[in-house]
Amino acid sequence: MKVLAFLLIACFAVAGTNDARLKEVHTVFVTGNNQAAEKIRSEMRRDTDKGKGCMVLVTNADKADATFDVATDSNLTRNAVMRERDWLVNGTLTTKAGDIIWSSHAQFSDAPMMSGGDIAGQILYRHLRADACGK
Repeated sequence: MKVLAFLLIACFAVAGTNDARLKEVHTVFVTGNNQAAEKIRSEMRRDTDKGKGCMVLVTNADKADATFDVATDSNLTRNAVMRERDWLVNGTLTTKAGDIIWSSHAQFSDAPMMSGGDIAGQILYRHLRADACGK
């Protein structure tokens, strides 16, 4: 029960701002060499395979309508019982013209058998997908 309460308290995300140009983005190049960026790439591939998303992951920035920059930061805290790592994932979607059309962040803490970086990345991508695709 304590773990569940901890997860509920530790998890939050702020939705991005909607820009009308967000609906025009169909191909996305994801930058970032971190857990969250890898999770987002994986989620985008899965959505494409299932026909869920409106954005397709591309592996060449020149072929993308926009670039999704994903950065992470983490903080390790220790209490009397255990060590806890809190993850903050920031994402910015930028058009080829260099305009930022969506930006948000998500935070999650590691839990037993779960990476907070992965979960925060998944949360961030789902917010982007909801804003861009309406799903």
